[in-house]
Amino acid sequence: MLPTKSVELKTGDNNKTTREPISNLVQKIPETDSDQLVSRLERLQDNTKNNSIAINIEEAIALGVKNNPDLEVAFRDIQALEWQLIAAKRRWFPKLSLNGGQPFTGYRWETFVENNYAEKRDLSTTQTTSETYSTQARATVSWDFLDLSRQADINAAEDKLRRQKLLFNVSARNLILRIQQDYYAIQSSAQLIESFKAIYAINRQQLNIQKARQAIGMSTILDVAQTESQLFSQLNQLVGYTQSYNIQAGRLAQSLALPPGKLAIPNKEAAPQGIWTQDLNQTIDEALKQREEVLASIAAAEAAEWEGIAALRKYLPVFSIQADGNLDLTNRFQTTLITEQPRTNRINDRERWSGAIGIGFRWNAFDGGISAANAQSQFAQSRKFLAEASLSKLEITQQVQSSYSQMETARIGIKSAEQAYRSAEIAQEAARARLDVGVGDIFSVVQAIGLLSSAAVQKSQSTLNYNNSIAELYRYSANWPLDSYKDVELRVKTNNQTTKP
Repeated sequence: MLPTKSVELKTGDNNKTTREPISNLVQKIPETDSDQLVSRLERLQDNTKNNSIAINIEEAIALGVKNNPDLEVAFRDIQALEWQLIAAKRRWFPKLSLNGGQPFTGYRWETFVENNYAEKRDLSTTQTTSETYSTQARATVSWDFLDLSRQADINAAEDKLRRQKLLFNVSARNLILRIQQDYYAIQSSAQLIESFKAIYAINRQQLNIQKARQAIGMSTILDVAQTESQLFSQLNQLVGYTQSYNIQAGRLAQSLALPPGKLAIPNKEAAPQGIWTQDLNQTIDEALKQREEVLASIAAAEAAEWEGIAALRKYLPVFSIQADGNLDLTNRFQTTLITEQPRTNRINDRERWSGAIGIGFRWNAFDGGISAANAQSQFAQSRKFLAEASLSKLEITQQVQSSYSQMETARIGIKSAEQAYRSAEIAQEAARARLDVGVGDIFSVVQAIGLLSSAAVQKSQSTLNYNNSIAELYRYSANWPLDSYKDVELRVKTNNQTTKP
């Protein structure tokens, strides 16, 4: 039996009032098949699973370290700096240069005309034409045995290389942390999907019961509408978790550098991963000693310092051993014609060898202060990098403290959330049982199911926070999780096999 409450409606110009029962308004609301929506969500999730590889966290890290191009980029930066260091060290080698004439070997033609004028004498004209075949070459060898800027440049190149190797480790650690976070996020979404599927089944069963009770007059439209509203509200949450699941699977596939269209999902359910055994102070001390960001800033400061020293040393003389050799081969045919005299021809062959060896120097004593200004610029850069190192230490301390605090609170939160979830399960079962025997009401059932959904979210979030905090503590203390260091070493070894200096 439907309730008799109605709604007043004014129609026409005569302001007549009619009353339309709420039951008629309810009938006008189009019904949506929630089971069909859930089936579509399940198909979406199944498609994701069918296009995915199921792996554990160790396999995910190994695959990401092996394939991700971020590490390729970082490694090639290392290789470029290795060659720069080799170039700096090769400044110790002697230099050899070979120069030919203009041209090195070939012909040269000349014509010379001279007119002589003098009083009481006849005009005299001399014309000389020559053709010369010559070969010219010069070889120069020099070795700078005293160049005080050279070693400073080498030291700067070594520090730059050391910095880049540290930054490679930073890239590897960031990649591993990103893989762990994506992996745990997928686990959390999968856990929430399963929880809200179960909650949907409870809501669906409860809605069917309320509709059946309404048909025999034991429930009101309010009871049915409230139950249905909660069902679709929590179904929307299920939609959101399914969407997150698919997005996170794609994000993990990107971190693992999988082929297009291929995804990755965990092969295990969400659970707390690992235990952090160090206390907060130990973790902070270890992080400050080991973090590559601090060491890289210090290496950059030292490199800039050496570059400044090298710039100042450019004002010092450079002493070298020099050797020089010259070869000049000439074959010349010359024709001379003087006015009113017979033509004369002349052939000349000439060979000339010369050489020199000794100690020389070059000294850029003054360049307007350019090198001095460049040196001061590098010294300022060095101080900046040291300031960045100090700033990194503050940031590292904050990161460790934050992650450590999150780990401690999440550890407590897991136990609390599990108890809350168990209690919520009991509460909703009791509320439904009381309603079935007629001593409860729908409001208690709706409230109990709402508490169950909140407890499911809290349980999943606590586990996710704990796992993320453990992963962050490994990252922020510069420790390698699981066997990831071996994976990184293998990647470096593989890259070294191509174009090794």
